[in-house]
Amino acid sequence: MTIHVTKRDGTREPYDADRINRAIERAAEGLPDAIAMTMQIASELEITLFDGITTEQMDQAAIQVAVQNVKDDPAFDTVASRLLLKTIYKQVLGDFETQTELALLHQARFPGYIREAVEDGLFEPRLASAYNLERLAAALDHHKDEALRYIGIVTLRNRYIATDAHKNAIEVPAYFWMRVAMGLSVNEKDPTQAAIGFYRKMADLDYLAAGSTLVNAGTITPQLSNCFVMQMDDDIEHIAKSMRDVMWLTKGTGGIGLSVTKMRAEGSPIRSNNTTSTGPIPFMHTIDSILRAVSRGGKKFGALCFYMENWHLDFPQFLDLRQNAGDPYRRTRTANIAVWISDEFMKRVAADQPWFLFDPQETPDLVELTGDDFSRRYAEYVALAEAGKMRDYKKIRAREQYKAILVSLQTMSHPWLTWKDTINLRALNDNTGTIHLSNLCTEITLPQDRDNVSVCNLASINLSRHLVDGHWDWDRLAESARLAVRQLDALIDITRSSVPESEHSNDQNRAIGLGVMGFTDVVERLGLSYESEEAYDLIDQLVEFISWHAIDASADLAQERGSYPNFAGSGWSKGMVPIDTLDVLEQRRGTPVEVDRTTRLDWDALRTKVSGGMRNATLMAIAPTASIGLVAGTTPGLDPQFSQLFSRTTSSGKFLEVNRNLVAALQEHGLWEDVREDLLRSQGDLTNVADVPDELREIYQTSFQLSPYAYLHVAARAQKWIDQAISRNVYLETRDLGEMADIYSAAWRMGVKTTYYLHVKPRHQAEQSTVKVNKAKASGRTAGGFGFARRATLAPAPQPEPEPVTVTTTIPDLDVADAPLVCPTDPQALLECEACQ
Repeated sequence: MTIHVTKRDGTREPYDADRINRAIERAAEGLPDAIAMTMQIASELEITLFDGITTEQMDQAAIQVAVQNVKDDPAFDTVASRLLLKTIYKQVLGDFETQTELALLHQARFPGYIREAVEDGLFEPRLASAYNLERLAAALDHHKDEALRYIGIVTLRNRYIATDAHKNAIEVPAYFWMRVAMGLSVNEKDPTQAAIGFYRKMADLDYLAAGSTLVNAGTITPQLSNCFVMQMDDDIEHIAKSMRDVMWLTKGTGGIGLSVTKMRAEGSPIRSNNTTSTGPIPFMHTIDSILRAVSRGGKKFGALCFYMENWHLDFPQFLDLRQNAGDPYRRTRTANIAVWISDEFMKRVAADQPWFLFDPQETPDLVELTGDDFSRRYAEYVALAEAGKMRDYKKIRAREQYKAILVSLQTMSHPWLTWKDTINLRALNDNTGTIHLSNLCTEITLPQDRDNVSVCNLASINLSRHLVDGHWDWDRLAESARLAVRQLDALIDITRSSVPESEHSNDQNRAIGLGVMGFTDVVERLGLSYESEEAYDLIDQLVEFISWHAIDASADLAQERGSYPNFAGSGWSKGMVPIDTLDVLEQRRGTPVEVDRTTRLDWDALRTKVSGGMRNATLMAIAPTASIGLVAGTTPGLDPQFSQLFSRTTSSGKFLEVNRNLVAALQEHGLWEDVREDLLRSQGDLTNVADVPDELREIYQTSFQLSPYAYLHVAARAQKWIDQAISRNVYLETRDLGEMADIYSAAWRMGVKTTYYLHVKPRHQAEQSTVKVNKAKASGRTAGGFGFARRATLAPAPQPEPEPVTVTTTIPDLDVADAPLVCPTDPQALLECEACQ
C-alpha cells in the first residue's frame, strides 16, 4: 500500500522516506553513532505510519520514537530536542532549510512579532516603543537553544511561551527569552542594552527567573512576584479580607503562605454577641475551597500553605487537616500545612518536659515573641495555668506532641517542620517586625503584619553552566550573581499586585531571593559523593561566593538608586552579614549551632560597605526549582538524584529521565552497554549491578541510599550564607520514629531554618518480573521504639538484615518506553512547587 502524507495546506503527496531520513540525520548530526541512531529511528518510525498521516503527526511520531529510545542512550534525547525545536520553528517562523535561513528568519520576524503582540493586547506597549527592535533582533542566537533538553523544551512550550487567543504559540525560545528580558529592563537607562545582557544570561541558562516572572514579564498583566506571605488576624473583617486576598493572589498564579496562629481557639468566647468561636479550622476549610474554585491561570488549583505555632490550643485539629477520614468540613484537600516551632519546644522535647497549649485570645503576645523572650513569657503563662488562672489550656508531654507531628509527617507528608527562632534570630531585616511563617515552599522568611503582605521575587543560578571541563568559571559565576540581583531589583518596580498590602511591602523592602540549582549535577561531574566532606565544602564555597557578590551588588545598587526604605535599623545598617547571625542565634538559644564556620572571602570590607546602604532587605533563598530546573536541564535546587533512571510526572506530561552523568561515567569505563538492562531492572539502583566500580557506586547514590544527615550538612553549610531559607526536602529509607526524631532534632541543632517535603521510601515498589527483593529492607522498617532519650549522632543508624523474599510483579505500562514507575517527588508536590518555580 502506498502511504500518502497530508501537508499543512491539505494537499497529499507520497511518503518520501529519503526526505524524512535526511531530517533525522540532521537532528543526529555530531552525535556518536549518528548513522546508527538515524537508521534506528527511521525504521521504527515507518512502523507507525498510515495513509493520510499529516506532517504534524509524522513530526510528532519521529519525536516520540526518539524519546522512547532515551533509555538506551541519552543522545536520543538530543535528537528528540532538535526535532521538537524544528517543529516549533516552523510553526512560528515558517519553513526553512538551512541554519543560515533560520537565523535570518529569527531576525526578520522579531520586530513584527513584538509589534503585533502589542497591537493584539498581549504585550505592554513599551515593548514596541522603548527598544531598538532591530538591534535586539541582531542579538538573537538560536544556537543557544541547543542547550535545551527535550523535557525543558516541552516545559517551556506548555508553561511559559506566549500564545495567541487561539492558544497557538507565537514565540520560539529566543523570542521568549528576549521578551522576558525586555519586560524586566524597561526602566533601565539603556533598556535595549540591558535587555541584551539579561537575554544572554537566561538564554545561556546561566540563571533563570522564576515561574510567574517567565509567564508574565512583558505582558499586559505584569504580576511577576512569586511568593506571598500573609497573616490572618483574629477579627471577622480581616478574615474576610484575607480570603479576598487569597482569591486575587491565586488568580495571579502566586504561591501563598498564610499564618493562622493569631486566631482564637474553638470554644473561645466572642464578647460582641455572647457566643463562642468555631476556631480557625472551618475558615481554613473555606480557604481551601477557594483554592479549588479560583484555579491558577485556569490550569490547576491554587497553591497555599497554612502555618500554625504548636502551642495553639487547636493544634491537634490542625494536624488532622490532611487526614482522609473525618468531618470533610474540617479537612483541607488542596492546601498544605506547616508547623512553626520555637526553640523552647525543642528544648522541652530534649528534656522530656511538659508542653502547654493555649488559646491565643488569652496569650496574644506569644505570636510576636521570639527566642528567650518567648521562653520567659511562655513560662509565665505556664505558671498561671498551673495556678488555675487561665481560662482554657491543655498540658501534654512535649515528646508526645513531637511524636504526633512526626507520625502525621510520615503518613501524610504534613506538616512541614520550620523553626521560628532560627528564622527570626538570624533575620537581618528584623527591624520591621516578627516573622510569623514561611511561604508555600518554605524558603521565604519575611516579616508581615496587617499592613504588609510580604512579597519575594525569585531567580536561580544554574551551577552546572559555570562548571566548564571540570573547572569553575568564577568570573562567569560572579557576573551571573550580580546581573541576577540587578534583574530582580528591576522587577520590583515593574510588577503589579491586586493586593495593596503586597504592593506596599514590595516597595518598602524590595526583597529578593536568589537561589541555586544543579548542585547534585556538579557534584557528580566532579566525581564526588553527595555524602562527603568534599561536597559539603563545595556547597559552602559556592554559596559563600554567590552570597558575597549578591550582597556587594545590592550595596552598589543602593549607591546608584538608593537604599530600600526600611533599611535604617536593620542588621545590614549595623554592618552585619548573614554569617554574623549564627553568633546571635547561639547566644540567644544558649546551645551551640553545630555548623562549620570557615570563611574564604573578605567579609570585613563588605560589612563596612553594607552599613552604608543596601538596595534589598533580603538577597538569597534557595527554592525547589521544580519547573525551571527542567528548563535549565539540571538537578533541582539542592536535591540529590531520586533515581538514575525514572519516569517523571509534571503538569506538562510524563517523561523518561536518565542520568547523563552516570551514563557518561559508565561509557568511559566501557560498561554502559553491558549494565544497561540490569540498571533498568534495578530501577536505577547501582547497588546490585555487577561489575560497576565501587567509586561509581559511591558517587551515584540515590536519595534513599544517602544518609539523611547528608541533606542536613549540605543545607546547614549553605544556610550560614543565606539571609532567608532553603526549601530542603528530606529523604528517609527508615520509618522508625525515633530515628526521624533524631534527624529533625539534628536539623534544628545545625541551624537549618526550614524543611519541606519528607519522602519516605515506599513499602512496596513495582519490580521487574521475578526479581528478588528484600521487602523489609526496601520498606526501611527497623526494630526499636521512639527513642528520644538518645542524642543523634551525625551518621545513619545500622539496619538489621531480614530474610529476603521473592516477589513477581510487573511494571505498569507507561507513556514513555519501559521506564520503571518511580516518581522523583510526590506528583502533587511537584505541581505545587510550580506555583513559585
